[in-house]
Amino acid sequence: MPKKYHIHSKVTPLNLDYIFKFKIERGENCINCGKCTKVCIYEAHKRGKGGDPRKMADPNTVVCRNCFRCIQECPRGALEKSLDKDFLNIGGSYWKSDMFITLWKQAEDGKVPVTGAGYRGPFTGPGFDSMWTDMSEIVRPTRDGIHGREYINTSVELGRKLNHLVFDEKGNLKSKIHDTVDIPIPIIFDFPHEQLSPNVKTGIIRAAAELNTFIILSAADITGDAKKHLKNIIPLISLKDVDKFQGLIKTVKIVALEYSDELLNSLAATLDKIKKIHNVLTIVRVPATKSVEDTVCRLTQSGAQIIHVVADYHGMEFNKVSGENRRLSKDVIRAVHLKLVEERIRDEVTIIFSGGIAMAEHVPKAMICGTDLTAIDLPLLIALGARLYEEPEKILVFPDELEKITARIVMQRVINLMGAWHSQLLEVMGAMGIREARRLRGETGRAIFFEEIDNETFGKIFKQRESANL
Repeated sequence: MPKKYHIHSKVTPLNLDYIFKFKIERGENCINCGKCTKVCIYEAHKRGKGGDPRKMADPNTVVCRNCFRCIQECPRGALEKSLDKDFLNIGGSYWKSDMFITLWKQAEDGKVPVTGAGYRGPFTGPGFDSMWTDMSEIVRPTRDGIHGREYINTSVELGRKLNHLVFDEKGNLKSKIHDTVDIPIPIIFDFPHEQLSPNVKTGIIRAAAELNTFIILSAADITGDAKKHLKNIIPLISLKDVDKFQGLIKTVKIVALEYSDELLNSLAATLDKIKKIHNVLTIVRVPATKSVEDTVCRLTQSGAQIIHVVADYHGMEFNKVSGENRRLSKDVIRAVHLKLVEERIRDEVTIIFSGGIAMAEHVPKAMICGTDLTAIDLPLLIALGARLYEEPEKILVFPDELEKITARIVMQRVINLMGAWHSQLLEVMGAMGIREARRLRGETGRAIFFEEIDNETFGKIFKQRESANL
């Protein structure tokens, strides 16, 4: 049995102004009595504004824990706590404001943020929010925590598998086993088109190497320090550029190809061509369109080893027809998975899904729906202080001070975030009684889908009522 995989987190604060749910403001009627400094045990209030110890400094919202003690004890009512304007404006319909704070805190210390007893969020919602995972194996809290319990393997394999094995008359294996690559967590990083500053790109690449996973980058962006970690980089190239990047292909473990109709028609020949250059695995990167399940099926039948299905940042399929409903990530993954199961070829190919993977819980939920592993991008940038605005269009804003942050700090914050996500994956799998991440794929019997249970419970009643009204 291999050694337990553990991500070593380290408290890594980032000295950047970021969003907070609440903001403390000190009014002009403050008499600088210092009562707030005595009642606040978190040191949110201190003296020394402008170096003058006679005046109160601006409140430190970062350390505030929302106890309201200072507000209650202030003799002049000079302190006020209200929702931060940035908190109300950031994000949008999919990327909620709370997600940004959660990702920021996880990247700071690698711990799972606890908001209090019980869940006070919505009962259901779109996409992954409309499914619940099985928690039947939870009996009681354990003294040793998630890392001291029985062995739980979170590793996954990338590569093509055999549909069946063939043996000769003497019982010797005749089938040729395909090459595969193992990674210890079902997560890779995906930055093929983002324009990242050198320190951020270097830090994320080093984090991928430290975590023993992969990062997808455009082949043209693999320069300088990036070449030191080629074993953890997946270059993304187009079909016409295969010859141009032969030297790069010879130094990596996996290469990714942009999908095109030409590639679909010549996939077998292209795979043979790449195999002659170097014995690498090949990913085909496919956009999640209306017919993505048919495309994935044809690619698998043509010999594709790994297929990367890419949705938009909302976790929705790309749709060129305006006004038409678009499927969410949960439904896209299930459609692809069930199509391959129907054709009896699901076990032959590895499926990666990206787009809308915003929280740690989305990883096991995506795997339950049918993907083998996930790829993430925006959560890593949010962990580094980036702000995302969805309306009226996608705007990603990086803090000006980010370029001054060292690559080591960037690396550690990414490692912390993945440590928190890995801990939550262990919690979910332990609650299900599943000890192997590969067994999680397509295990829909371990989840409840709101649409299905709602239809089973109320579908017949509402159907009869509708027919009666007609």
